[in-house]
Amino acid sequence: MTKKEKIEQTARDLFWKHGFKKVSIDEICKKAGVSRKTFYTYFDNKSALVIQIMKIITDTIFADSQAVIERDTTFAEKIEELLKIKYLANKNFSIEFVSDFFHPDSTEIFEFFQELTLKSLAFTRAFYEQAQLKGEMNANLNLDFVMWLMQKQLELISTNEAIQMFPDAETMTKQMAQLMIYGVMPIR
Repeated sequence: MTKKEKIEQTARDLFWKHGFKKVSIDEICKKAGVSRKTFYTYFDNKSALVIQIMKIITDTIFADSQAVIERDTTFAEKIEELLKIKYLANKNFSIEFVSDFFHPDSTEIFEFFQELTLKSLAFTRAFYEQAQLKGEMNANLNLDFVMWLMQKQLELISTNEAIQMFPDAETMTKQMAQLMIYGVMPIR
């Protein structure tokens, strides 16, 4: 493992457990066994490290999701697989990490989060448009409304009040996704 990878892995472990606001660069360096100079060789600051780690994760999520969409399976099967990817991605995030990500002190992290949200909504919209064209999804649904509702749901769930309702990010993600996909009906 390279020094850069060691920094990323150590930071990821610490961020997932404590959130990134509480973790210092010194703590990352100490646990990774590298100097501050080595840290700054690879990253301009802690925000750049957070973004790098999240970019690696989200690039994998988008690639895995695209592979699911391209499979020759039903829309319902694709939704189930996409939800599994989403749940797995959030499995190890602490609620502290989620709170920090929704409310970063860093403009760079906030801008990254905004770009990520827009990319995710565009990806989802394209998937839903294809499903409507194929008759696999309710054609009467106004996709502008669905996308607006998804964005509003994200805004609501990102409040501290909502975040505190969940023990971890995986549970929060499951609740959000299940409400959006299944509503209040029981999942079969």
